[in-house]
Amino acid sequence: MVKYLYLLLLGLAFQTAHAQQADTDYAELTAKAGLLHLQKDYTNAIKNYEAAFKLKNPDALTAYKAAGAYALAGNNEKALLFLNKAIDIGWSEADWLTTDPYFSSLTSALPTAWEQIKKKAYSYELDYAKNLRYPELRKEINQMMLRDQQLRYKRVQAVDREEIQKINNDIHQADAENLEKAKKILQQYGWPKISDIGKDGANNFWLVVQHADNDVRFQRTALQAIEKWKGTAEINNENYAFLYDRVQCNLNYKQLYGTQVTWTGKGEASGFRPIAREDQADQRRKKLGMTSLRIYALGYGFNYVPISKEEALKKDRDDLTTVKKLTDSTQWYYEKKQFQKAYDAANNASMIAGGMTSKQSFDAAILFTKIAAVDTNPQYKGIALDFLQLLALQQELPKAWQDKSSLVLLKSEPRWAEIEKMAKQ
Repeated sequence: MVKYLYLLLLGLAFQTAHAQQADTDYAELTAKAGLLHLQKDYTNAIKNYEAAFKLKNPDALTAYKAAGAYALAGNNEKALLFLNKAIDIGWSEADWLTTDPYFSSLTSALPTAWEQIKKKAYSYELDYAKNLRYPELRKEINQMMLRDQQLRYKRVQAVDREEIQKINNDIHQADAENLEKAKKILQQYGWPKISDIGKDGANNFWLVVQHADNDVRFQRTALQAIEKWKGTAEINNENYAFLYDRVQCNLNYKQLYGTQVTWTGKGEASGFRPIAREDQADQRRKKLGMTSLRIYALGYGFNYVPISKEEALKKDRDDLTTVKKLTDSTQWYYEKKQFQKAYDAANNASMIAGGMTSKQSFDAAILFTKIAAVDTNPQYKGIALDFLQLLALQQELPKAWQDKSSLVLLKSEPRWAEIEKMAKQ
């Protein structure tokens, strides 16, 4: 009996390990497929998708992406097969599907089958929306993102300079309108949950917020709203991680989850932007149901090797040491009246994520205002205002900061009023 139980437990352990390996291999293959798809290497993207689907059935989004790869590769039959599969397992954005330029070849090559797909997609969406609290809000949000993506696709396809400029203006206008709508939605509903507007609506609302980098204070407010649902089934927890990291990076802090990368081009990146206690990032990601950094990196075309606790601590210490040396150098160059070198040292210090303390940043603002009083080069006022603006965004300006006599010179600058407004929000 004991031997039987031992063999049974051994078999269960083997099955678990095998399933975990299959999940890992599946994640690697779909990550590579996504990058190849983006790089328009549809043949190899399909090979990776097919290898992945032998290990595990796809979710709706991955099946939809595979359908797109097949369509762009000219395999309309397989494209239809995976579109049907995507709808069967939960693809609910019928408007997106029916206007997706990836499937334009299907409308002429297989018109009857395409009409059936459209009918099926809208039928599924109608049933899906019946179970949501705010179906009309979902529709509004999805239309916002559909317009956003259609404009960006038009820009990629455009070749005429005047046409590109017009599309860029349209994108700017659409982004501004989407941001204002998102602010009103957040104010009225809080963070709209999956039970309110569905997975697609919730994901599209997150995308609008994620792209609002010109209004970091709004992103921060939105982060506080979504954080209430962290770890629940009411949000896509990966979206929370992305927004958290986006806000951190926009405020010049280090990220926690490693969602933000340094772009190089063609959908590829060279590595991750700085991560606090990088050795713990995979643990944080796992708690939110995310893949490891190693697998995530494959989707951006680079390899990542996890680092040890000692290496992570050294990275963080080295950054602080470098910042201390640079800020000390800034003061030394100032005293020697070598103002350009002081500027360069402070500028380099400011680019180290999570490096400068709020006191160091405020001291730098005062120092460069003093330099601006004796040197008319506008860069000195500019960097002083940059430090103040970042502190305002970080909500780290000291009390009565605007009463500092050392900053009087900046009060006539247009940005001063903007910084004061930020500080009050």
